[in-house]
Amino acid sequence: MHPLARRLLYSLVSLIAISMLCFALLRAAPGDYFSELRLEPGLSQKTLTTMEEQSDLSKPLIERYALWCKAAVRGDFGLSLTYHLPVVQLLGERIANTLMLAGLGLLGAWILGLLLGSVTGWPAIAARAFAALLWSIPEPILALLLLLGALRFHALSPLVEISSPAGSSWMHLRSLAGRIALPALAMTLGYLPVVLRHVQRGLDAARRAPAVEAARAHGFTRRRILLSYLLPEAATPLISLLGLGIGSLLSASLFVEVLFGWPGLGQLLLNAILARDTNIVVAGVLCSAVMLITGNLFADLLLWLHDPRLRAVAR
Repeated sequence: MHPLARRLLYSLVSLIAISMLCFALLRAAPGDYFSELRLEPGLSQKTLTTMEEQSDLSKPLIERYALWCKAAVRGDFGLSLTYHLPVVQLLGERIANTLMLAGLGLLGAWILGLLLGSVTGWPAIAARAFAALLWSIPEPILALLLLLGALRFHALSPLVEISSPAGSSWMHLRSLAGRIALPALAMTLGYLPVVLRHVQRGLDAARRAPAVEAARAHGFTRRRILLSYLLPEAATPLISLLGLGIGSLLSASLFVEVLFGWPGLGQLLLNAILARDTNIVVAGVLCSAVMLITGNLFADLLLWLHDPRLRAVAR
């Protein structure tokens, strides 16, 4: 079996195991969605019993999981008990915003990491000091500092409806850019030290490679050496790091979304966890797992295309 096909099979098994674990943990947790509703004095017992029967929470765990799997194969992840809407609809409205925010943050971190990591001399020392400063500040504190600074200088744009119709597309684009700039910057600065450290270490190791020393001896320009020799030499660990970053898009953006009020999956999952909305929690965890698997598969594919030794092993 081809290695990539084997990874796809392992990924499918992992998703099944994750879904089973989610159901088991949610069932083992104390209370359920109706725990707080039972304390409502204005809600009759008959109405509460009817709601429980319609939600299937009273059924055995194995039966509930079998019904969920049967529906999930058709692309139906059930109804949200909180919003009374299909979970697929709720996720579809939010996941694009999360991918937009996390993707911009990851892209900005890699662009800055490659630019700052490729410099030499005193700029490299300054870049290391900047990375050490960011390392020393926890990401929640860094995001809070950015938010406080934006509020202090009145630089925080008002909330906009992301899914609003594009009647005035230019004004909507400006509002969207102003709203996403600060949370995207928070994600960029949070992930930048990791990227910068790996880029600097990879390029430092690549500068001692025989091919790079030979290119330098032939008088090649620094730009040509960087693009044609240093980056390809240091690409293997950086590709792996890129795959890990893609896989952690959802988990990395949760706190930033909640703090800055960005309408992504972060707020939806937080509210679902607090309300014990099982279908949203399971679907959100599976989305995170799919992103992690997709990032690893993407990194494996890039490594397979970059390193001929991996292709030789596959043959």
